[in-house]
Amino acid sequence: MELKNILTSAKVGELTLTEVPILDPSNTIDVASAEMRNHSHGSALVCLDGKLVGIFTERDLLKVIAGGAKLDSTISEVMTKNPETSSTEDSLFEAIQAMDQGGYRRLPVVNAEQDPVGLIDVKTVTHFLVEHFPETVYNQASHAQLIAQHREGA
Repeated sequence: MELKNILTSAKVGELTLTEVPILDPSNTIDVASAEMRNHSHGSALVCLDGKLVGIFTERDLLKVIAGGAKLDSTISEVMTKNPETSSTEDSLFEAIQAMDQGGYRRLPVVNAEQDPVGLIDVKTVTHFLVEHFPETVYNQASHAQLIAQHREGA
């Protein structure tokens, strides 16, 4: 019950949200992939006049490559338009629920004015859980203990 209470009381805006590149819809796929690589993240938010209009992820990039599209095409042609978002005022439980129901690994976060402020992803949720339940997470066997130290059998 403690977990549900924490997840329903914590607001998305209280978390350390992941910063990702913010791109213009006219940017090319090549530019988007380079920006994602520079930020060491598999997604970018696509904004027009400061408002979120799409998200471009490594899944989109793989579809482009598999489909034989050119990397000099604009991301507006291949991005996920009008993605589902989470608000900074949503509970973490609501964000996780939206991610689960939609099959999303990442969810853009917007403030009350609908301006993008970051991204909540599986890693963000995991870090939150580690912060609040370290005894559960750190009570796992170490990697060294999981590897056989001696050969068995003949």
